[in-house]
Amino acid sequence: MKLSLSGISKTYKNGVKALDDVSIEIDQGMFGLLGPNGAGKSTLMRTIATLQAPDSGTAFLDDLDILNNKTELRKKLGYLPQSFGVYPNMSAEDLLHYFANLKGISNKEDRNEMVNTALEVTNLMEVRNKNVEAIRVA
Repeated sequence: MKLSLSGISKTYKNGVKALDDVSIEIDQGMFGLLGPNGAGKSTLMRTIATLQAPDSGTAFLDDLDILNNKTELRKKLGYLPQSFGVYPNMSAEDLLHYFANLKGISNKEDRNEMVNTALEVTNLMEVRNKNVEAIRVA
């Protein structure tokens, strides 16, 4: 897979220009994004993950126009930011079902299988009905 970004720009309502004509091609493999606070790393990642739209530019994953095909991209991409808001009063199992639905996994049997597998491999099956806020993993 190849990620191709061309002319990606984003200016926030407060006037901060977070991305200024970013163009890059990233081939399959591991890639790091380094820079000081405020350099636009999180903005770029949120844009690639289609959590926010750029003001201009194009973004493709192979031949998939990700800015115009968000649902298709979300079937292929996983994104976990350093910190993100969750619903603390939601059970671990319900939260995983919620995320699976967001990823477009609408078939309940498929979703149940994926959620159960995730709970098992992360050793959270026993606490799956606890609110995420209450779960402490050693």
